[in-house]
Amino acid sequence: MKYIYQILLIILFLSISTLTLSSLMAACLLLLIGGTWVITKKGKLKVPHYVIVVACFYIPFLILGLINQHPNATIDIKYQFYGLIFYLFLVNVKDLNILRLLFVLNAVVCIVYVFIYLGFVPSLWNEDITGKGGRVYGPSIIPIVLIGFYYLYNRMAFDLKLGISWLLALVYLFLTSNLMNLVTAGVLLLLIIINIRKLFQPGFIIGFSLMVVISVAFFNSKYAPEAIKEKLPYVLKPWEYASLQIRIQDLNTALLTENFTWTEKIIGEGFGANTTVYRENKIAQFFSGKFTFQEIDNGFYYIYHRGGFLLLFLFLIAHIYLIYRIPSMKAKLGFIALVVFTNLLSIHYFTNVFYLLVPFLILETEVRGRKYLPQNIDNEE
Repeated sequence: MKYIYQILLIILFLSISTLTLSSLMAACLLLLIGGTWVITKKGKLKVPHYVIVVACFYIPFLILGLINQHPNATIDIKYQFYGLIFYLFLVNVKDLNILRLLFVLNAVVCIVYVFIYLGFVPSLWNEDITGKGGRVYGPSIIPIVLIGFYYLYNRMAFDLKLGISWLLALVYLFLTSNLMNLVTAGVLLLLIIINIRKLFQPGFIIGFSLMVVISVAFFNSKYAPEAIKEKLPYVLKPWEYASLQIRIQDLNTALLTENFTWTEKIIGEGFGANTTVYRENKIAQFFSGKFTFQEIDNGFYYIYHRGGFLLLFLFLIAHIYLIYRIPSMKAKLGFIALVVFTNLLSIHYFTNVFYLLVPFLILETEVRGRKYLPQNIDNEE
């Protein structure tokens, strides 16, 4: 079953954020949890106590959203429901090699982006194949970020497998030219390689040098999309990036125009809420106007809008506990970077189920070097 699970997981992760494959995503989740429940666990599905606690905190805000009758509330609600199913699958599945799955997924995502870029296949994630500056629209999952955190959490050094994974990841990182993922993945890699004892080992020198040489050659070649050349300088100074400045402006606009009562500031408006902001284009006023989003690209505001300061406080407390559970300082810093950058620049942390692999690693696995050992699953055959 483990190979079937891995195939279903890859299909699941690739189908996230597609225009027409939401039903496929739901089907994959049902097959995963159904197979685990019936075949692996023989009808005895384990539900961790902390999952029940989280559900108890979530339900009042769900009810609040239903009371407020937000339009398209199911868009919000389905993400949390999908997340619950996915997490229950993770804590009940047996013999799932997460790192190997991420390595395979990393290669698959690279191939998909290359095929889309070359025009071999259409993009299922956007009506257009490319956007401004040659940005390629493809899968939303960025496996190298999860691989980086896995290495940090398990105190694994930079090795050949990670070097190859990074070479593959550089292709899709720059084809999609997403600054959030570039910075997050870069920070995680930096934390991994900061190890004085490993710096002068032949494997590290060869692998890291090869990655640098190939990267420099690609960036200076005619094959590098303009989006890469435009965004590369901002990796070291992201605060000057125009998209980040727009997100800051949207956040300021949302906060100034929200007109919340004190009750709404404390408990929010419930799940299903959305935000409308006015964007002014000083160069071309024709493009100025109001834009309505499921939420502006800020995960912290996503939480605040739906649950007020109360839910935001609970979110911070939960993540402080996760930081406490992480054994090493470098992994703590990597986790903080992942959460902060992801939530400052998107709401993906709450809408993409693959991010649940991070708390799962922290809460349900032990750190044993390269070995993956679920705490809650017997090692029976």
